Amino acid sequence: MTVDELDDEEICKQYAIIIDRVPSYEDRKVEYEDELQSDDEIVETAKKEVKAGIRNGRKHDDLLTSTISAFLPKGTVQQQTGWTFRGAEPLSEYNVPNADAIFCNPDRNLAAIVECKTSLSSPGNALTQIYEAADAIREYRDELSENIGMEIERLETAICVPSYLDEQLAQRIEYEEQNDNAREQVYVWRWHYLEDGERIDLFSSFDNRTRSEATHDSELTQVLNSGVEITKERQATPSFFPSSHTYHIMEEALSELLKKRVRNEEPLREFTETELHDILTSQRHLPHYNSNEIGTRIYDGLMNRLESDNLITAIDQEETELTAGEKFYRYRVRGRSVETVLKNLREKYRTQAIERKIEIKAMRKIIEEFDEDQSSLGDFG
Repeated sequence: MTVDELDDEEICKQYAIIIDRVPSYEDRKVEYEDELQSDDEIVETAKKEVKAGIRNGRKHDDLLTSTISAFLPKGTVQQQTGWTFRGAEPLSEYNVPNADAIFCNPDRNLAAIVECKTSLSSPGNALTQIYEAADAIREYRDELSENIGMEIERLETAICVPSYLDEQLAQRIEYEEQNDNAREQVYVWRWHYLEDGERIDLFSSFDNRTRSEATHDSELTQVLNSGVEITKERQATPSFFPSSHTYHIMEEALSELLKKRVRNEEPLREFTETELHDILTSQRHLPHYNSNEIGTRIYDGLMNRLESDNLITAIDQEETELTAGEKFYRYRVRGRSVETVLKNLREKYRTQAIERKIEIKAMRKIIEEFDEDQSSLGDFG
């Protein structure tokens, strides 16, 4: 595997190994960072990458939220079919491939997993994802059945995409089915964004499938053929998901804390670890059946990011009026209102994310330089 193929996490690991062996490379990394920071084109590229990452994460979460909203309690789907939403990213606690959501009909012991895609740069990869998620569901069927309170006897799979991507996805499904590479019969759900609202329906115009093969073998067929209007009731809509972008999780969680400070007339820019942990592990915000375990992981990751990016600092209990908690923190940004503090946190997060991008680029250069130096030594030997 080349350096270009390594993800950011692997780059950091490789760099740490190099620094442990040859500490002098740390100074070289600083030099590379200075060079990269002085290159306007590189800085602008980093800005665009950070902006795109946040934007794409938001778009995915919005699509997933819309899909889930179609199955909310007392909604059209639940009332007409008995199908309900049972959790986001099932089996994420096992670190195995997982779909974005699982929906179930407990009367028939039938489940459907859905993967949401806002773009399709590689339709084949999207299908591989849903295949692997289905394999994991079957492998962990007993554990998942216990967690969602329903025996899973049969599993269906679907991918939900914006309506303009339906034929592109369908063509790839047809290709895999015609070449006997399809591991699941994947259905296509379409999300429509209209002037008067949103709707989800079922795409059924496959060239190689009969009408019955293109539609679910359940009550979902009729209701999805007609289309389901999306009604997002704020009190029932998730705030974030297990794999949501850290920026999005930070916005949602800290916004809750800031509003709580205003309601209780407490110090605006301070919070406790207990308060943040409670938000991140609450099923009201995180729609996962094992929200405590998954939310604790999210808490650890978010706190690590907030501290490493200098967005918060630990304070002694004597420095605050807050009392509920063992650890106390203060935001390292200014502001006397919820909106101002959030705005400054967002700006500082983005600035730090850009610098992180450039730092990773410098680490890549160190790894390349180290490999070249080692190769030269080998040639000399």
